[in-house]
Amino acid sequence: MPTRSPDTRTRPSLAAMDVDGRNIRYLDNGIGEPVILVHCSSATHREWLGTIQALGEGYRTLAPDLIGYGKSDLWPDGVAFNPNADVELVRALVDRAGAPVHLVGHSYGGAIALEVARVAGDAIRTVTLIEPVTFHVLREAGRDVEWKEVRGIAESVRSRVDRGDLAGAAGIYMSYWIGRIRWWLMPRRQKASIVRTVTKVAHEFGMIGGTTIALDAYRAIASPVRLIAGSRTRATARAAVDVLSAALPNAHVRVVEGAGHMSPFTHADAVSALVVEHVTRGER
Repeated sequence: MPTRSPDTRTRPSLAAMDVDGRNIRYLDNGIGEPVILVHCSSATHREWLGTIQALGEGYRTLAPDLIGYGKSDLWPDGVAFNPNADVELVRALVDRAGAPVHLVGHSYGGAIALEVARVAGDAIRTVTLIEPVTFHVLREAGRDVEWKEVRGIAESVRSRVDRGDLAGAAGIYMSYWIGRIRWWLMPRRQKASIVRTVTKVAHEFGMIGGTTIALDAYRAIASPVRLIAGSRTRATARAAVDVLSAALPNAHVRVVEGAGHMSPFTHADAVSALVVEHVTRGER
Protein backbone atom coordinates (compact mmCIF):
# COMPACT_ATOMS: atom_id res chain seq x y z
CA MET A 1 0.00 0.00 0.00
CA PRO A 2 2.68 2.52 -0.98
CA THR A 3 2.02 6.22 -0.55
CA ARG A 4 5.14 7.47 -2.29
CA SER A 5 7.90 5.98 -4.38
CA PRO A 6 10.93 4.59 -2.53
CA ASP A 7 14.49 5.15 -3.64
CA THR A 8 14.54 4.47 -7.39
CA ARG A 9 18.14 5.26 -8.24
CA THR A 10 18.88 1.61 -8.93
CA ARG A 11 16.80 -1.10 -10.57
CA PRO A 12 18.63 -4.35 -9.83
CA SER A 13 17.53 -7.49 -11.61
CA LEU A 14 15.42 -10.00 -9.71
CA ALA A 15 16.18 -13.65 -9.05
CA ALA A 16 13.49 -16.30 -9.45
CA MET A 17 12.43 -19.40 -7.55
CA ASP A 18 9.57 -21.87 -7.71
CA VAL A 19 7.39 -22.18 -4.61
CA ASP A 20 4.54 -24.69 -4.89
CA GLY A 21 4.39 -24.23 -8.64
CA ARG A 22 4.37 -20.42 -8.52
CA ASN A 23 7.09 -18.26 -10.02
CA ILE A 24 8.35 -15.97 -7.26
CA ARG A 25 10.71 -13.10 -7.96
CA TYR A 26 12.96 -11.57 -5.34
CA LEU A 27 15.84 -9.16 -4.95
CA ASP A 28 19.08 -10.86 -3.90
CA ASN A 29 21.77 -8.30 -3.25
CA GLY A 30 25.15 -8.23 -1.51
CA ILE A 31 27.25 -10.64 0.52
CA GLY A 32 27.22 -11.28 4.26
CA GLU A 33 24.66 -11.94 6.99
CA PRO A 34 21.28 -12.49 5.31
CA VAL A 35 18.45 -10.02 5.87
CA ILE A 36 14.98 -10.85 4.52
CA LEU A 37 12.64 -7.87 4.10
CA VAL A 38 8.93 -8.47 3.55
CA HIS A 39 6.77 -5.72 2.05
CA CYS A 40 3.24 -4.63 2.93
CA SER A 41 0.04 -5.23 0.97
CA SER A 42 -0.15 -3.68 -2.51
CA ALA A 43 3.60 -3.03 -2.55
CA THR A 44 6.70 -4.83 -3.86
CA HIS A 45 10.32 -5.42 -2.87
CA ARG A 46 10.93 -1.79 -3.83
CA GLU A 47 9.50 -0.70 -0.48
CA TRP A 48 12.86 -1.67 1.01
CA LEU A 49 15.38 -0.15 -1.43
CA GLY A 50 16.19 2.73 0.92
CA THR A 51 16.61 0.40 3.90
CA ILE A 52 18.85 -1.89 1.85
CA GLN A 53 20.99 1.10 0.95
CA ALA A 54 21.11 2.12 4.63
CA LEU A 55 22.29 -1.35 5.67
CA GLY A 56 25.34 -0.93 3.45
CA GLU A 57 27.98 -3.57 2.87
CA GLY A 58 28.29 -6.72 4.92
CA TYR A 59 24.74 -7.97 4.40
CA ARG A 60 23.00 -10.13 1.85
CA THR A 61 19.53 -8.67 1.42
CA LEU A 62 16.67 -10.76 0.07
CA ALA A 63 13.40 -8.94 -0.62
CA PRO A 64 10.60 -10.89 -2.32
CA ASP A 65 7.61 -9.78 -4.29
CA LEU A 66 4.90 -11.63 -2.38
CA ILE A 67 2.27 -13.61 -4.27
CA GLY A 68 0.14 -11.31 -6.42
CA TYR A 69 2.55 -8.39 -6.34
CA GLY A 70 5.33 -7.05 -8.54
CA LYS A 71 6.82 -9.69 -10.82
CA SER A 72 5.61 -12.72 -8.84
CA ASP A 73 2.70 -14.87 -10.00
CA LEU A 74 -0.85 -13.95 -9.12
CA TRP A 75 -2.99 -16.11 -6.89
CA PRO A 76 -5.15 -18.09 -9.35
CA ASP A 77 -8.80 -17.16 -9.73
CA GLY A 78 -11.27 -19.67 -8.38
CA VAL A 79 -8.77 -21.30 -6.03
CA ALA A 80 -9.32 -21.00 -2.29
CA PHE A 81 -6.61 -18.84 -0.77
CA ASN A 82 -4.00 -20.63 1.32
CA PRO A 83 -3.14 -18.33 4.25
CA ASN A 84 0.23 -20.07 4.61
CA ALA A 85 1.28 -19.46 1.01
CA ASP A 86 3.28 -16.29 1.66
CA VAL A 87 4.70 -17.82 4.85
CA GLU A 88 6.03 -20.74 2.80
CA LEU A 89 7.46 -18.29 0.28
CA VAL A 90 9.47 -16.51 2.97
CA ARG A 91 10.49 -19.81 4.56
CA ALA A 92 11.87 -20.84 1.17
CA LEU A 93 14.03 -17.71 1.23
CA VAL A 94 15.20 -18.56 4.76
CA ASP A 95 16.29 -21.97 3.47
CA ARG A 96 17.91 -20.40 0.43
CA ALA A 97 19.88 -17.97 2.60
CA GLY A 98 21.80 -20.91 4.09
CA ALA A 99 22.46 -19.16 7.41
CA PRO A 100 20.46 -17.64 10.28
CA VAL A 101 18.62 -14.58 8.97
CA HIS A 102 17.42 -11.21 10.17
CA LEU A 103 13.69 -10.82 9.42
CA VAL A 104 12.09 -7.44 8.69
CA GLY A 105 8.43 -6.94 7.82
CA HIS A 106 5.87 -4.17 7.53
CA SER A 107 2.09 -4.50 7.99
CA TYR A 108 1.01 -7.70 6.18
CA GLY A 109 4.70 -8.44 5.66
CA GLY A 110 5.18 -8.05 9.39
CA ALA A 111 2.47 -10.61 10.07
CA ILE A 112 4.16 -13.01 7.65
CA ALA A 113 7.57 -12.38 9.22
CA LEU A 114 6.18 -13.01 12.71
CA GLU A 115 4.77 -16.39 11.69
CA VAL A 116 8.04 -17.35 9.98
CA ALA A 117 9.90 -16.43 13.17
CA ARG A 118 7.51 -18.62 15.16
CA VAL A 119 8.04 -21.72 13.03
CA ALA A 120 11.67 -21.27 11.96
CA GLY A 121 13.25 -21.19 15.43
CA ASP A 122 17.03 -20.99 15.45
CA ALA A 123 17.11 -19.99 11.78
CA ILE A 124 16.18 -16.44 12.84
CA ARG A 125 18.75 -14.01 14.28
CA THR A 126 16.58 -10.94 14.87
CA VAL A 127 13.07 -9.79 13.99
CA THR A 128 11.95 -6.24 13.19
CA LEU A 129 8.21 -5.76 12.81
CA ILE A 130 6.68 -2.47 11.70
CA GLU A 131 3.04 -2.51 12.80
CA PRO A 132 2.33 -6.15 11.91
CA VAL A 133 -1.35 -6.69 11.14
CA THR A 134 -1.64 -9.69 13.46
CA PHE A 135 -5.05 -8.48 14.49
CA HIS A 136 -6.27 -11.88 15.65
CA VAL A 137 -4.31 -11.31 18.88
CA LEU A 138 -6.70 -8.47 19.75
CA ARG A 139 -9.56 -10.92 20.08
CA GLU A 140 -7.72 -13.17 22.53
CA ALA A 141 -6.34 -10.21 24.48
CA GLY A 142 -9.82 -8.82 25.05
CA ARG A 143 -9.24 -5.67 22.99
CA ASP A 144 -12.85 -5.78 21.83
CA VAL A 145 -13.17 -2.21 20.54
CA GLU A 146 -10.13 -2.47 18.30
CA TRP A 147 -11.01 -6.01 17.22
CA LYS A 148 -14.52 -5.03 16.12
CA GLU A 149 -13.19 -2.01 14.25
CA VAL A 150 -10.66 -3.88 12.15
CA ARG A 151 -12.98 -6.84 11.60
CA GLY A 152 -15.55 -4.41 10.20
CA ILE A 153 -13.02 -2.99 7.75
CA ALA A 154 -12.03 -6.48 6.64
CA GLU A 155 -15.65 -7.45 6.06
CA SER A 156 -16.33 -4.27 4.09
CA VAL A 157 -13.35 -4.86 1.80
CA ARG A 158 -14.29 -8.51 1.28
CA SER A 159 -17.94 -7.75 0.50
CA ARG A 160 -17.06 -5.18 -2.15
CA VAL A 161 -14.55 -7.48 -3.80
CA ASP A 162 -17.18 -10.23 -3.87
CA ARG A 163 -19.57 -7.81 -5.62
CA GLY A 164 -16.91 -6.85 -8.16
CA ASP A 165 -16.50 -3.32 -6.78
CA LEU A 166 -12.72 -3.36 -6.72
CA ALA A 167 -12.38 0.43 -6.70
CA GLY A 168 -14.73 0.67 -3.73
CA ALA A 169 -12.80 -2.02 -1.87
CA ALA A 170 -9.51 -0.25 -2.53
CA GLY A 171 -10.99 3.03 -1.33
CA ILE A 172 -12.09 1.54 1.99
CA TYR A 173 -8.78 -0.23 2.56
CA MET A 174 -6.53 2.69 1.68
CA SER A 175 -8.67 5.35 3.33
CA TYR A 176 -8.45 3.40 6.56
CA TRP A 177 -4.66 3.52 6.53
CA ILE A 178 -3.85 6.86 4.92
CA GLY A 179 -7.10 8.86 5.16
CA ARG A 180 -9.74 9.68 2.56
CA ILE A 181 -8.13 12.90 1.37
CA ARG A 182 -4.74 11.32 0.71
CA TRP A 183 -6.43 8.45 -1.11
CA TRP A 184 -8.45 10.93 -3.18
CA LEU A 185 -5.30 12.91 -4.05
CA MET A 186 -3.21 9.85 -4.92
CA PRO A 187 -2.02 9.82 -8.56
CA ARG A 188 -4.34 7.91 -10.89
CA ARG A 189 -1.68 5.42 -11.95
CA GLN A 190 -0.86 4.52 -8.34
CA LYS A 191 -4.54 4.14 -7.52
CA ALA A 192 -5.02 1.82 -10.48
CA SER A 193 -2.15 -0.35 -9.28
CA ILE A 194 -3.76 -0.71 -5.85
CA VAL A 195 -7.16 -1.51 -7.37
CA ARG A 196 -5.52 -4.29 -9.40
CA THR A 197 -4.14 -5.89 -6.23
CA VAL A 198 -7.16 -5.49 -3.96
CA THR A 199 -8.48 -9.02 -4.51
CA LYS A 200 -5.28 -10.36 -2.92
CA VAL A 201 -5.62 -7.74 -0.19
CA ALA A 202 -9.10 -9.07 0.59
CA HIS A 203 -7.59 -12.55 0.99
CA GLU A 204 -5.03 -11.08 3.38
CA PHE A 205 -7.72 -9.27 5.37
CA GLY A 206 -9.56 -12.58 5.54
CA MET A 207 -6.72 -13.94 7.63
CA ILE A 208 -7.72 -11.50 10.39
CA GLY A 209 -10.70 -13.56 11.41
CA GLY A 210 -9.47 -16.91 10.19
CA THR A 211 -6.16 -17.17 12.03
CA THR A 212 -6.35 -19.45 15.06
CA ILE A 213 -2.77 -19.18 16.35
CA ALA A 214 -2.91 -18.64 20.10
CA LEU A 215 -1.12 -15.64 21.55
CA ASP A 216 0.84 -17.97 23.81
CA ALA A 217 2.37 -19.66 20.75
CA TYR A 218 4.42 -16.55 20.03
CA ARG A 219 6.29 -16.99 23.31
CA ALA A 220 8.37 -19.60 21.47
CA ILE A 221 10.12 -16.79 19.58
CA ALA A 222 13.41 -16.39 21.43
CA SER A 223 15.03 -14.02 18.91
CA PRO A 224 15.27 -10.33 19.81
CA VAL A 225 12.18 -8.60 18.42
CA ARG A 226 11.89 -4.89 17.75
CA LEU A 227 8.33 -3.63 17.23
CA ILE A 228 8.01 -0.26 15.52
CA ALA A 229 4.87 1.90 15.60
CA GLY A 230 4.02 5.36 14.33
CA SER A 231 2.89 7.84 16.97
CA ARG A 232 -0.11 8.75 14.80
CA THR A 233 -1.11 5.28 13.65
CA ARG A 234 -4.53 3.67 14.01
CA ALA A 235 -5.49 2.46 17.48
CA THR A 236 -5.91 -1.04 16.07
CA ALA A 237 -2.33 -1.19 14.82
CA ARG A 238 -0.90 0.19 18.06
CA ALA A 239 -3.00 -2.24 20.09
CA ALA A 240 -1.57 -5.18 18.14
CA VAL A 241 1.96 -3.90 18.80
CA ASP A 242 1.25 -3.54 22.51
CA VAL A 243 -0.29 -7.01 22.82
CA LEU A 244 2.64 -8.61 21.00
CA SER A 245 5.25 -6.70 23.01
CA ALA A 246 3.71 -8.05 26.21
CA ALA A 247 3.58 -11.61 24.89
CA LEU A 248 6.98 -11.97 23.23
CA PRO A 249 9.76 -12.89 25.67
CA ASN A 250 12.47 -10.72 24.11
CA ALA A 251 10.65 -7.74 22.59
CA HIS A 252 10.67 -3.99 22.85
CA VAL A 253 8.86 -1.11 21.12
CA ARG A 254 10.19 1.93 19.31
CA VAL A 255 7.97 4.79 18.15
CA VAL A 256 8.41 6.94 15.05
CA GLU A 257 7.14 10.39 15.96
CA GLY A 258 4.62 11.89 13.59
CA ALA A 259 4.21 8.72 11.56
CA GLY A 260 1.13 6.69 10.76
CA HIS A 261 0.87 3.11 9.54
CA MET A 262 2.83 3.80 6.36
CA SER A 263 6.03 4.91 8.09
CA PRO A 264 8.43 3.01 5.78
CA PHE A 265 7.21 5.34 3.00
CA THR A 266 6.47 8.58 4.84
CA HIS A 267 9.33 8.42 7.38
CA ALA A 268 11.72 6.19 5.47
CA ASP A 269 14.96 7.48 6.98
CA ALA A 270 13.76 7.12 10.58
CA VAL A 271 12.42 3.62 9.97
CA SER A 272 15.56 2.53 8.13
CA ALA A 273 17.70 3.77 11.01
CA LEU A 274 15.68 1.71 13.50
CA VAL A 275 15.91 -1.38 11.28
CA VAL A 276 19.66 -1.00 10.81
CA GLU A 277 20.21 -0.46 14.54
CA HIS A 278 18.35 -3.63 15.47
CA VAL A 279 19.96 -5.74 12.75
CA THR A 280 23.46 -4.62 13.68
CA ARG A 281 23.03 -4.74 17.46
CA GLY A 282 20.16 -7.15 18.04
CA GLU A 283 19.47 -5.55 21.40
CA ARG A 284 17.69 -2.63 22.98
